[in-house]
Amino acid sequence: MRRQTSSTIGSYFPIFQGVHACESDDSNETTSYLLSDEISGLSGLHAGCGNGTGYRVVALDIDGTIVGPDLVLSPRLRSAVAATQAAGATVLIATGRILGSALVFARSLKTNGPLVCYQGAVTADPISGEVIRHARMEAGLAGEALGLLDGGSGQVSMLLDDQIYVEERSEWAEGYAQRMEQELHVVDSLRDVSDGGPTLILTVDDPEPTGLRAERLTRHFGERALVTHSLPHFCEVASPDAGKLKALTAVLDGLGATPEQVVAFGDGVGDVEMLGWAGLGIAVGDAHPAARKSADTLIPGPDADGVAQALEELLSRNLLWG
Repeated sequence: MRRQTSSTIGSYFPIFQGVHACESDDSNETTSYLLSDEISGLSGLHAGCGNGTGYRVVALDIDGTIVGPDLVLSPRLRSAVAATQAAGATVLIATGRILGSALVFARSLKTNGPLVCYQGAVTADPISGEVIRHARMEAGLAGEALGLLDGGSGQVSMLLDDQIYVEERSEWAEGYAQRMEQELHVVDSLRDVSDGGPTLILTVDDPEPTGLRAERLTRHFGERALVTHSLPHFCEVASPDAGKLKALTAVLDGLGATPEQVVAFGDGVGDVEMLGWAGLGIAVGDAHPAARKSADTLIPGPDADGVAQALEELLSRNLLWG
């Protein structure tokens, strides 16, 4: 597949099962992608991929993958998801969003697979919202993370039982709570509520200090915590049992499926492992360079209904089934 820009940057090769053949540079310039039978990486797929039979599970990230800044799910995407599920495949959402916010998208798309949210710390029923799996932070781990973040720049918030806690009210915190459709709780100290086993500790700052903070926390905790840098200004700390990949592995066990039978769509750092792990990893739109390198191929972003196009193409090749 070729990426079309004012000048050719990088190169893209057809997919071969089990080989991640997408290469790109780390350019941040705006790009657009074309999806057609002649140039799409998907055109290299044939019936028989995905562990010899096809793909049984579709995992969808939300922001930047199935919706753009307007947060609108297109009619074409709704139809493609419905057709995928009618073919027998399981469609699920895997997102960094909190449960209440992610549920809105799952219910709107009427997905039939478990909802993975909070960067994989929580798995829930996509209709009722009942929590199936919750990887909480131990109180000691939460206190240690808060201690490391004390005195730093930016704002620290804690997500506990789908509630948002901060020590200072700010324009960002109020806006975040509004976007997540949750009440904002202002407390004297986050340590006072951390014993409840938070789901996530989130710091928000300018991109440069956020990146440095993520590196420092990763070095400090190692495998004792999950540290993610899902957006340039977001750094999250969660239980070591969190992560989209661990949550999806548990989901697959329940479905009796294998990673080779998964199609995963994503665009961010939090999707990198998922894209590399899936039988078919698809990076969407202006994906982060790490996500592009981990994926098998690239497709257009939400403004061009890239995910819907890809699902339609996979369905036309009889590669989605139940």
